[in-house]
Amino acid sequence: MKKTLIALALTALPVASMADVVLYGTIKGGVETTFAKKSDGVKDKEDKTDTQIVDYSSRIGFKGHEHLNNNLTAIWQLEQKVNIGGGEAGFSTRDSFVGLKGSFGTVKAGYQSTPLKELNGTLDVWEYDSPVAGLSHFTRGNDVVKRATAITYETPDFGGFTAKAFVSPSDNNHREDPTSSTGYKPNGERDNAVYGLGLSYRNAGFFADVAGGTAKNGANNGAPQKSDPYQALAQAGFENEKFLVGAAYQRAVAVDKDYDVVNEAIVTGAYNVDSALRLKASVAYGWDINNKGGQAKAWGNGKYYQGIVGADYALSKRTVVNGQVGYFEAGKGGDKEAAGVAGVGLSHKF
Repeated sequence: MKKTLIALALTALPVASMADVVLYGTIKGGVETTFAKKSDGVKDKEDKTDTQIVDYSSRIGFKGHEHLNNNLTAIWQLEQKVNIGGGEAGFSTRDSFVGLKGSFGTVKAGYQSTPLKELNGTLDVWEYDSPVAGLSHFTRGNDVVKRATAITYETPDFGGFTAKAFVSPSDNNHREDPTSSTGYKPNGERDNAVYGLGLSYRNAGFFADVAGGTAKNGANNGAPQKSDPYQALAQAGFENEKFLVGAAYQRAVAVDKDYDVVNEAIVTGAYNVDSALRLKASVAYGWDINNKGGQAKAWGNGKYYQGIVGADYALSKRTVVNGQVGYFEAGKGGDKEAAGVAGVGLSHKF
C-alpha cells in the first residue's frame, strides 16, 4: 500500500509542475478571389484574377507563469506561426520571451513585437491573406514595425495609463552578407539597433495610443543613410460590447522597403447586431507617399484609397465565419493601380 501511494505521488509531480502551462492558438483560413488591374492600356499578367485557398496567419503557442512570492511572478511564452496551406512556418517565429512581473511593472527578454507593431493593428479587425482584404498596407512590416530580439519594460497601470520601452541591441541585428569574406556587411552598415516607445490609455471603453520607433542604419534606410529614420503613430477610439469606432494616423520616414516617406490615416467601425453577427467597415487613405531613392511620388500622385466592408458570424464562442469585400486604388493615369478582393473564411480559437 505504501509503495502504491509513493508511486501515485511521483506520477502526480510532473502534472503539478506543468499546471501553469497553457496551450493556445488560432487556426484560420479561407478562400479569396482577387482581381488586379493596372491602367497602362496593356492587357498583360499584371491584369489578373486569382482564386486561392489561403491561411489567415494561424498560430499556436505555449505560455506559463510561476509565482515566486507575493510581489513577483516569472512569466514565459513561446509562440509560432503555422500554415494550414502547408507553407513556411517555424518555432518561436512570433512573440517568445521570458520575464518577470511585479509591482514595478513587467520586464521581458526575447523575440518581441515593437510598440508600433503591437499598436498599429488595433483597428485592423480583418482576417485575410490578400493585402486588399485588410489594412495590410497600414500595418506593413518595416525596420520599426516588426519583431526583434529585445528587452522590454512595461509600467504598471496608473489610472488607465501604461507605457512601454523597447530596445533591440545592434549586436542582435547584424545583417548577414553572403558576398562578404566575413559573412557580414561592412561595419558602417551593420549597426541596426532598434528602439521603440509606446504610451496607452484605457478607461471605460475609451482608448488612445501613441507610439514611435527608430532603427539606426536599418535595412531599408537606403544609401546614403538618412540620419532620421522613424515612424510615429497616434490613434484613439471607443469600444464596448456593442460598438467599436476608432481612427489612426501614422507617418514613416526612411524605414520602408519601397518608400522614403509615407503618410496614412484609417477609420474603422464595427457594430454587434446580436451575440453572433458583427458588421464591420474600414477606410484607409495615404498621401504624400514618396518612392524610395528620390522625391518622385509613388504611383504618380503619391496617394492611395482603400475600403473594406464585411461581417463575422459566430457559430460558437470559439468558431467564427468571416466574409468581406475590399477595394484598393492608387495613383493616376498610366501609373494607376486597382485591385478588388472577396473572401470568406473560418477561424477556430483554442
